[in-house]
Amino acid sequence: MAGKSIKIYLPTGKPEGIRKAYITTEKPVVFRIPLTEISNNIDRLDFNGIYILIDSITTEAPQIYVGKGKVKSRIQQHIKKKTFWNTVFAIQLDSESGFSDTDISYLEYYFIKKSKDFKNINSEENKQIPQKPRLKDEELDDLHCYIDTIELLLSELGLKCFQDEPKDNLFICQDKYGSFGQGRYNANSGLLLLKGAKCRIEMHKGTKSLPKRDDLIKKHVLQEKDGFYILQEDILFSSVSSAAQIVLARRANGWTEWKNKSGKTLDDLYRIK
Repeated sequence: MAGKSIKIYLPTGKPEGIRKAYITTEKPVVFRIPLTEISNNIDRLDFNGIYILIDSITTEAPQIYVGKGKVKSRIQQHIKKKTFWNTVFAIQLDSESGFSDTDISYLEYYFIKKSKDFKNINSEENKQIPQKPRLKDEELDDLHCYIDTIELLLSELGLKCFQDEPKDNLFICQDKYGSFGQGRYNANSGLLLLKGAKCRIEMHKGTKSLPKRDDLIKKHVLQEKDGFYILQEDILFSSVSSAAQIVLARRANGWTEWKNKSGKTLDDLYRIK
């Protein structure tokens, strides 16, 4: 893959304020605007496109809503009707004509479907997946080139939940007591602990509590069976150590506990030496 230079523009000069991300040689543009800055910057969203409302860019399982249309008017409606969100990501095509109605219908379909497929995203605000528009092969190819850029820009602006985990990037965390978990690591988003992990029940001596583990037990995401807590769904952890601690029931350094099939640790493969 060729290198890319991403430009980040701060219209107000404040890092915590509105951000605009783009690649100079490509057409998609992504805005990130906190809810507190919307009223002063609403005119920047006067275009036809798609948008993503999100409750937090730091949580491991964000709540989102994907919408389309005249972004300015749609956001003005959501300020009054939707209370869960605090940030909007708005996607524009920087060309004279912008996105066509068919383009944005496909983009809406794509991002809602992807949010439904990823268990680390709470997409209940989108009740169902819209119908997939009929497009010619060449039109789909063009749109997916845009999508690749959009997902890269979203990630650069802090929204990493749409990134696919590499299918060959499988790591294992285990101990001599039979605890066993598998996860897929992404340097941008963290480690996805896969459903079915066998997590030790008894806490190790010296470890009194692990709040994240306690929460998963309380929510029945970890359920006791055959002498282990079994993970009932995929969970994304921004901290690889937190993921290891869930499996091992003790304080752990995830960079050395997670290993691939060759015995290489995350530390071996991803940390600068």
